[in-house]
Amino acid sequence: MNFHDMGLAVVAFFSEFLGVISGFGSSVFFVPIALFFETMHFVMMITALLHCFANFSKITLFKTDFSWQSFWKLAIPSILLTAVGAIISKWFGVDRLIQILGIFLICLALFFFFGKPYINKLPKSTPIVLSGLSGFFTGFLGTGGALRGLALTAMHLEKGQFVALSSGIDFAGDLIRTAIYIYHGYMDWQQWFYIPILAIAAWLGASFGKRILEKMDQKKFDTIVTLMVLISGIAMIF
Repeated sequence: MNFHDMGLAVVAFFSEFLGVISGFGSSVFFVPIALFFETMHFVMMITALLHCFANFSKITLFKTDFSWQSFWKLAIPSILLTAVGAIISKWFGVDRLIQILGIFLICLALFFFFGKPYINKLPKSTPIVLSGLSGFFTGFLGTGGALRGLALTAMHLEKGQFVALSSGIDFAGDLIRTAIYIYHGYMDWQQWFYIPILAIAAWLGASFGKRILEKMDQKKFDTIVTLMVLISGIAMIF
């Protein structure tokens, strides 16, 4: 393993650790940093693989908090639009769209910081719409978990339920987009040695993240989620 591979492994670990604490997955941290190492399409491919391992780990670690009723309501639009985004990703340049997504995330984060009195007045369909948009951007850009994080925040879920539900929704979409990315040729057979590296990084990051999350109070957790969305938006712009 050379310095390049070790660098991606370390980024994967810390991204997954922060992803568990923030509640909306590792891609929002992994994608902007990994782009310093690799091309956009390859980053999208290894992000999908990292998410598959990470979300399976989190589902296992938080399985007692999983809610099937909430899952089906949010998962169907997310999964369908993840497939759509992954299919069309091959034919679009994404640099400008990443910046647009960053601006959108900043606006949403600022709303959740300063518009909390209005959150309870949002339409009941808001989490479903945001979950669908999250799926589309996840398939199209490789990252969209921040939108799902905001969708689940609007539902005022307990932190364990938040992580379990987010992971379940993401895992289903990740399996689909991984297959589509492979079909598009975003990864060749000489690069498959990343699979065990990503699997180990995902499990360790999720395990350490769970330990920290268990000691964190709910109010602080909600604040961190919104703050992470704001930081990710700023990172995407620059």
